[in-house]
Amino acid sequence: MIGVQRKEFEGSLVDYLFEWTSSDHKWLLEELGRLPSEEDLLSYVQMYEGMGCVFRIWLINNEPVAITSVLNNAPSNHKPWIGMIVVRPECRREGIGREVIQEITGEFADVVFAGIPYDMNDWSLFLGQSGFEQYGIEKEEKGNFLIFVHPG
Repeated sequence: MIGVQRKEFEGSLVDYLFEWTSSDHKWLLEELGRLPSEEDLLSYVQMYEGMGCVFRIWLINNEPVAITSVLNNAPSNHKPWIGMIVVRPECRREGIGREVIQEITGEFADVVFAGIPYDMNDWSLFLGQSGFEQYGIEKEEKGNFLIFVHPG
């Protein structure tokens, strides 16, 4: 156990998100359609907050190591969904993402869902290693998405 702690969004999240994703072109293009400015990321966060997502910064020894967004009650199925998890680049592949997912899924008595673009194999592997199972494929205008479920 690494010992992550969560903290509700307090305004600095966008700065971390911009810094931590600046070289993640694949993620940025998928989420925003282009390489964004900090203002674009602020709009991104505000849009998802408007939909009910809760953003958190996760800490180890008071140092930020991850950012997540969770929708506690999705309109599509009234279940919790993990919308985003971004781990600080120099902390990746240390088990932080998996521990954060354990903390999030442990908050809910029911299953937790996540969705990823169909062709993002590395994201799929991460979710599988974190206890998620593939649930199905959803077709949308933007493309096909793999839907994963984490048993409650």
